[in-house]
Amino acid sequence: MARVRAVDRRLYLLIEIAARRLHRDADARLRKHATVSASQAAVLFLLLRRGERRMGAIGEVLALGAPAVTGLVTRMETAGLVTKHPDPDDRRGAVVALTEAGREAGERADAVLREFNSELTALFGEEDADTVHRALTRIATGG
Repeated sequence: MARVRAVDRRLYLLIEIAARRLHRDADARLRKHATVSASQAAVLFLLLRRGERRMGAIGEVLALGAPAVTGLVTRMETAGLVTKHPDPDDRRGAVVALTEAGREAGERADAVLREFNSELTALFGEEDADTVHRALTRIATGG
């Protein structure tokens, strides 16, 4: 098989299409089995692993703008997944923390995505999965 020239690969387009398909599939699974969206699951994972966070820090880690974080956290607060209180160090900011329902939803979401990741690893095979992981990590971290 002839090697595809780099200019013909259209990597960005393929990554964009794959990301959208993966997001849709993950979102459907998460809604069905953990009753949260993929975006909500990302916030839950962050809070599960690192504890309460300022709204700005959530945006930085998840690469979301302030309006998107505000809307997301407001919906999660309404759903009883998180609480929001003024930042004691900066009254202009707010700190977000998990509720018990949020912790439980985060743990269910973690199980759903672990299974999804196992399926992707099986699809790629271990060696290619490692290569994809390294490449996407470089993109995600800007390195």
